[in-house]
Amino acid sequence: MQNRILISKLSFSQGIPPEKTRSVSLDLALTSRCPLSCRYCTVEKAPTRELTSRKWNEVIRSIAGLKTIESISLEGGEPFLREDLPEILASALRHARQVKIVTGGSVPSRLPDSLVFDPRFHFEVSLDGPAPIHNFLRDQSYPQAFHFLRDCLRAGIRVRFRTVISRHNLPHYETWLEELDRSLERGKEKIAFFFDTIIAPRALCGQGGSRRRASVRDFPADLLVPSPLEIQGLFRRIKSRTFRNLRFLQNEPVRGCQAGASPSISFDPAGIYSFCCESPNGLGSILDHSIEACLSFLDDAFQNLSCRTCPCYADEICRGCWTGQKCGMVGHWGFTDCREFVAAMVGEKIPLASKEKGMFPVERALRMQFP
Repeated sequence: MQNRILISKLSFSQGIPPEKTRSVSLDLALTSRCPLSCRYCTVEKAPTRELTSRKWNEVIRSIAGLKTIESISLEGGEPFLREDLPEILASALRHARQVKIVTGGSVPSRLPDSLVFDPRFHFEVSLDGPAPIHNFLRDQSYPQAFHFLRDCLRAGIRVRFRTVISRHNLPHYETWLEELDRSLERGKEKIAFFFDTIIAPRALCGQGGSRRRASVRDFPADLLVPSPLEIQGLFRRIKSRTFRNLRFLQNEPVRGCQAGASPSISFDPAGIYSFCCESPNGLGSILDHSIEACLSFLDDAFQNLSCRTCPCYADEICRGCWTGQKCGMVGHWGFTDCREFVAAMVGEKIPLASKEKGMFPVERALRMQFP
C-alpha cells in the first residue's frame, strides 16, 4: 500500500504519443574481440561471426530509408580491432544525426581526420575512476585510456568519458572527478561525462527472444551493485556540483536504454538483434528478417511499452526501459517492477524484497558492510 501511495503522488502529465516511432537509435556491436580482459565486462571474448562492412552499410542505409536514425553507437569488444571501421563509420555518418565510437582507449585510432572531425561524431572512452581502481577493473589500461582522452582534447576531437559504477569505485568517484576537473584542459566545450551502474546479468537472464545472442558473459554481481539509494544520492550530489572543465550529461540516476525517449535496436556482431542492449537473447537475425519486418516489430513493441503510461516517464524521472529491469537493478534488488523501483528510489523508501521469490533482501543489503 505504501508503494502505491508513493507512486500515486507522481503526477501524470504528458505521456508518449501513440503513433509509430518516426526515429530510432542503433547500437552496433561490431566485434567481441578486445585486447583487454576487464573483470566485469558483459562481452564474452569468444570467436563470433562478424558482419562485413558491406552488410552493415546495407543495414544502416535500409533503416535510414524508412526512419530517421537519431544516433548510431559503434561498440565492441573494441571497435578499433575492425580493420574496416573507417568504412562502417563513414556509412554511419552519412545516415545518422549523431555517431559515436565506444572504446577502451587501448588501441590507437587510425581513422581519417575527415571522419573524426565531423561535428556529428564523438568518441566515448571508458574510465572507471582513479588509476589503481581503473587498472584493477580494466586490465591495467588507465594510462592508455587517459592518454586517449587527453590526446583527443588536445587535437580538438569531440570526446566524452563514461564510468561504470560499482562498489569498487563508488567511494572514490567524486574525489576523482574533482581531480580530473582540475587537471584536464578542455577545448571550446566542457568535457562531457556520465555514469552507468554495473549490470546485474543474472537478473536479466531470460530477457529477449528465443535466439541466443553472441558473446554475452555472466558474472556474479551480488556484492558489486550499489543500492538504489546510493545511486540516487550520487546522482543528486553530482547534479548539484559546478565543474570548471567537466559537464555532467546524465538526466536520471539509473540511465538504462532510455527506450521511452528514443527507441533503439541493438545488434550483436553476427546481426542478431534485440531492443535491450544487455539482453542475453535476441528476437531474430537481420540475415533472416527484412529491415521492414524488424522495424515493424519495433513499432509493435513500442506501442506496448509500459513506459507510455508510466507517471515516472511523464514526470521525467525515468526515460524508459525495454525490459523494465533497468539493467538488472529491479530484479537484483527484489522489486516487483520498475515503477516500484523508481518511485521507491525517488521517495527514499526501499521496500523489502519478497523472500518467497528468493530475491536478495534490500534491507539486509543496505546494512551490509562491504570491503
